[in-house]
Amino acid sequence: MGTKYEAIRRNLARLHSIANKRGFAAIALLALSCEASVSGDASAKRARADSEDTPDFDKPITAKDLAARPPAALAIADTALLGARHDLSLVSEHANATCACVKVGIGTAQSAAFQWQSGAPHLSDATQLAFAMSSENMACTGEPKGSSGASYWGYRIAGNDVIVFVEGVREGRPRTAAAIIPKPVGDGQVYVAPAKKSFPYGRPLDGKGERCKVGTSATKRTTPFSQGELGDSSLKNAGTAPGVDDGE
Repeated sequence: MGTKYEAIRRNLARLHSIANKRGFAAIALLALSCEASVSGDASAKRARADSEDTPDFDKPITAKDLAARPPAALAIADTALLGARHDLSLVSEHANATCACVKVGIGTAQSAAFQWQSGAPHLSDATQLAFAMSSENMACTGEPKGSSGASYWGYRIAGNDVIVFVEGVREGRPRTAAAIIPKPVGDGQVYVAPAKKSFPYGRPLDGKGERCKVGTSATKRTTPFSQGELGDSSLKNAGTAPGVDDGE
């Protein structure tokens, strides 16, 4: 027992001596180890926080996610873009106007004049209107050869007015009969007009002038058109027919 006890004491003394000589290095190593551990833990926490804050765009938005988003962000992110729509058609009996070869409807997305394939999108009611037209069962004199009806070409802005141009679509090609357009400013109006002077689509029924007045919404727009809404409307002849190629 004595021999074993002495051996233990000698080993402890040796370790104590080594510790005294290498104490500073051991303390430094321990400090570095602790710092690395703390840094690693902080990095892991930041990574977890980033993963929690960064949305996964491959996952559908839940009701909880929507509730957490501020109303302004929802309005910007979910508002429909201007331009042609292929998921909207006109309910003819609720059309706002009848022009040469077409019936036309304008209004909010929820208007009775519209039928949406998969539900109405969100529009900015202060600055946007839905537009739809139909040439079905409409007598049309002077259609270009090979045309199978009226199709949306695009819009331009002239003053406070919005002019929607209509062209004839060739048989076998897709027809576009609807769009989201800017809301006219103040007392401005929405008009339809032929996209080429020789086209009959969208002329007034009385034959006077080149534009057919559709109207505007009950609530007036108070803000000016934005640069994004203007498009190529900055052209001096924005209110005249763009003169599209009808293939003839």
